[in-house]
Amino acid sequence: MPSALSIAALPEGLIKVYIIMPNLRSFYSRSPFVLLGMMLTLAILFCGMLRSPVAKSASTLLTSKDIELAEKVGKEIIAACPVVADVKNLDAYNSCSEKVSHLDILRNTMSAPFLWGAQKEVGNYNIKDSTTTAFDPFVWRRIYLATFMFKGKPKIEQVNDLIIIHLPTQFRNQFDIGAYPYPFWHSSKKWNSYQQTTELLLFVEHEKLKGGLRSAVVDQTRLNVKRVWDGKWVWNDTRGQEPFVSLYTRLFSPSNPHISKVDTAYRAFEVKLRDSACLVCHKPDNASNQNPLLILSYPNQALSLRHETVRQIEDKLMPPPTGIFDNQERQKLIELAKAFAQAGDLALAYEGEKITSQKTGTNEFGSKKSAHFP
Repeated sequence: MPSALSIAALPEGLIKVYIIMPNLRSFYSRSPFVLLGMMLTLAILFCGMLRSPVAKSASTLLTSKDIELAEKVGKEIIAACPVVADVKNLDAYNSCSEKVSHLDILRNTMSAPFLWGAQKEVGNYNIKDSTTTAFDPFVWRRIYLATFMFKGKPKIEQVNDLIIIHLPTQFRNQFDIGAYPYPFWHSSKKWNSYQQTTELLLFVEHEKLKGGLRSAVVDQTRLNVKRVWDGKWVWNDTRGQEPFVSLYTRLFSPSNPHISKVDTAYRAFEVKLRDSACLVCHKPDNASNQNPLLILSYPNQALSLRHETVRQIEDKLMPPPTGIFDNQERQKLIELAKAFAQAGDLALAYEGEKITSQKTGTNEFGSKKSAHFP
């Protein structure tokens, strides 16, 4: 007969079973098969009790890793791009751009493509509910992230299995217009969301940095630089084509031997895209209401879609609804798309980026399905 101490050590469910066992043994003593069934049931129950704490522990461990990653990401971004008194300081901007471009923690954890946009409403962290644009991670870090300055400490928040990094921020809104990826002021709402947002929100899930949003928490007292769009997405001045930050000479290191090749490949591809009216849908004004938006009208941002365009043209999905009717013309465009994708891979690999053939049509923007991301 077991002692009271040994009984107390059993899980609660088994204690109750043990107490009624004498009656059960007496009742079923004449039916060994029924008793055997009872014992098997108890064995299954006991195994289940042992397994459940382990599963919970694994989930907790994953969340803990996400929180640890979020804290490191937040601290390193703030250190790389601190707030400076002179918002027009190009040296500070260039330093920030260079640092975040090559931060290993960002390079190794950012999803490709990376989603970026404006938060739909305060407290809504489901990025599916916000309008976003898909980016190559390197392009977003170097050209977009660097337009922000950061201060203070990151705040880490957990909502279910999603980890949110809150980064107190200030936007560099007094540059020459060619220093911005495109004229954000084509929409006053967008331009104000850049100027007035008080924090950058970054999202970590399953040890990956999935996307970022300009917070809907705004400060309307911040300096509002008024700009009027002249209707031009690109233009020329004494520096050449503008915005100059959209060019590969600004995106890639001066020593990158593939700049000329990727630029030539993009220019040839772009001409054919225009001939097929593909750029109508793939401009910043998002006339076709894509979500996420995929931009092809700028050299650097076209890198985000370099593999997906090949697939869509081959599958007669681009331009919608049935692709290019003429098989010869479609094949020419496919060849140009492949040349651009290959040149882009080489240029990005030189910068230390991991190259993957992104198939956005099979599993939208990520290998793991998520309740928060498309």
